[in-house]
Amino acid sequence: MYLVVGGSGYLGRYCIRNILERTGDAVAATWSHGEQPAFSHERLTWMRLDVRDTDAVRALNERLESGTKAIYLAAFHHPDKVEEDPRLAWDINITALAGALNALTRLSCLYYASTDTVYGEGSQERRFSETDPCAPVNRYGRHKVLAEQITLEAGFNVVRFPFLFGPSLVEGRPHFFDSIRAELEKGRAVEMFSDSYRSTLSFDQGARYLVALMETWGACPERVVNIASDGPLSKYETALCLADHFQLNRALVRPLSVREGGAIFKARRAQSAVLDNTRIKSLLNLEEIHLEL
Repeated sequence: MYLVVGGSGYLGRYCIRNILERTGDAVAATWSHGEQPAFSHERLTWMRLDVRDTDAVRALNERLESGTKAIYLAAFHHPDKVEEDPRLAWDINITALAGALNALTRLSCLYYASTDTVYGEGSQERRFSETDPCAPVNRYGRHKVLAEQITLEAGFNVVRFPFLFGPSLVEGRPHFFDSIRAELEKGRAVEMFSDSYRSTLSFDQGARYLVALMETWGACPERVVNIASDGPLSKYETALCLADHFQLNRALVRPLSVREGGAIFKARRAQSAVLDNTRIKSLLNLEEIHLEL
């Protein structure tokens, strides 16, 4: 059995799909706001859960099979919103996580989803490995570092994802990917950062490699794992990949410098964070990992 905490988000939905397609396990997935997600499957059970409600988490635990594998995705994750409401962000990202890890006693393993923001400022040439020190540049990144430490101290595992990109599986909630595609299909130009680099993957790849890691290793001996592509991509290059994939006019994708567009964000962002993926390739016996759209 799998538990996906925060299964109604972009990555959560891809995790659910990959578990159902690649295993024979039942899936319990949680959502917190609005109506129950429309996606259904005979092996999928949706459960409404506010991770801040410890009693509700304990009740969820009683419904799990012994030896359940868990993916923890619940987070208050937009850096600007974290700065605007730091108390709520702390409650969800830190206090609720600690309570959930203490209450979920029927797990054989748990993977906490972290991000490349924990490393801080890098460059196109510098690849961050799992053993590099963390030096996040904003409050959200500091929350993720502390959340990782709580997870590891509880005996569980951490995966660090890069910028994830792909079509939304969430009803009525398009992703950045969908917005870019829609603009290009209408013949409208889009501006994308050309001097900010990430080890970009699709949501499906991120979920696929995570599920493969859990199926192969369970509580992996490598406690922290980067899941990332081989080569750094700017968001401008990523948008060009999208245009080429759908045979759209790539001339409509316009490069933008971070210096020119920096005022878009309230919270500071690292300009580049490129990840070393040697560990995940070794664990899953992969020779190459490239962005797949």
